[in-house]
Amino acid sequence: MFDKHGIIMTVGVYAVATGNNRHAELQSQVIKTLASRKEIVQVHGFLYSEKDQMLSVDVVPDISVHDDAALASQLTKEIQPLAPGLQVVIVVDHNYSE
Repeated sequence: MFDKHGIIMTVGVYAVATGNNRHAELQSQVIKTLASRKEIVQVHGFLYSEKDQMLSVDVVPDISVHDDAALASQLTKEIQPLAPGLQVVIVVDHNYSE
């Protein structure tokens, strides 16, 4: 693709936690909370590290969002109560395919 079209392609594999454990519960709660927001088109890339006391998740906002930092800050405040004691990192991705 790069040689022919100048496009760099990547492939990502996102796991879904299963079972009756903290990881699965946290992933479900966080994704459900973020996906319920009208300006969020997609939630993916969930990462929870108990060892590092960190939770990271990617969100794709709709085109009405122009301030990524403000959105990330709002979402972090909303998610933090679900993950007490964890550093919450919200990564804002954009869909440039349309």
